[in-house]
Amino acid sequence: MAYVRRTDTLIDAIKTNVRTMSATAQEPYANDTLKIGTPVYDAIRKAVVDKTWEAAPNTQGTLPDEWCGTPRRVDVHLNNSDGNRMKSFVVEANEVDPIVLSPQYANASYPDVYINYADLSGASRDWADALASDHAKRSEIRDQFLVVESQLGTFMRNHASLNAALTEMPELEMYVPAKYMAKVHMKSEPRTKAERPTNVQDLNIDVDALAAAAITHRMVTASGAS
Repeated sequence: MAYVRRTDTLIDAIKTNVRTMSATAQEPYANDTLKIGTPVYDAIRKAVVDKTWEAAPNTQGTLPDEWCGTPRRVDVHLNNSDGNRMKSFVVEANEVDPIVLSPQYANASYPDVYINYADLSGASRDWADALASDHAKRSEIRDQFLVVESQLGTFMRNHASLNAALTEMPELEMYVPAKYMAKVHMKSEPRTKAERPTNVQDLNIDVDALAAAAITHRMVTASGAS
C-alpha cells in the first residue's frame, strides 16, 4: 500500500466529490419541466394567462394579438398563501398556439408573471404540491451532504495521510476520488513510523450519516444506469 500524504489538494478533491455526489442525489427531485401538450401544462398555462388578465377579465380574448403580450416563454413565480416563494419555473410557448397575455406584457420577450397557490386547481395544484415535496427533499439531501463535507474536511485535517484516515474510518473511501484510491492500493515499502490515531468520536464524526449519504447517491446512480 503506497503512502498518500494529506494535502489541501486532496481535501479539496474529496469535498468536490461530495458536492458532485450531492448534485447527483438531488437529480430525481429536480424535474420541474412542463411538457407542452400535457394536462398539467395546459392547466398551469391557463392559470398564468388568466392571472395577467385579472384586472380586466372581460377584455380577455377580445383584443388583437398584436396589442397583447405573445412571448416565447413566461418565467413564472409561484407563491404560497403567505406570499413566500414556493418555486420559479418556465412555461414555454407553443408555436401553433401562442400564449396571449394582457397588453401590459406587450413588449416583454420573457416576462415574469407571479401567481399564487390559490390560483391553481386540479392537475396544476397536484403538480405544485409535488414541486414543494421535491424541493423539501432536495433541501434535505443538500443539508445531509453539507454536513458530510464539513465533517470529512475536519477529519482529514486531523490525519497526516489518506492511509491513516482510511484505516480509522473505512467509510471515507466512498468519498475519495478514484485516482487517490488507486495510489493507496499501489505496492510500496512499508513505513517505519506509525501515525498516531485520531478518535472518530472525539471529532464528532457521524459515520452512519456518512454511509447513508453515500448510499443515497449510489441508489440514484444505479437507478439512472438501469
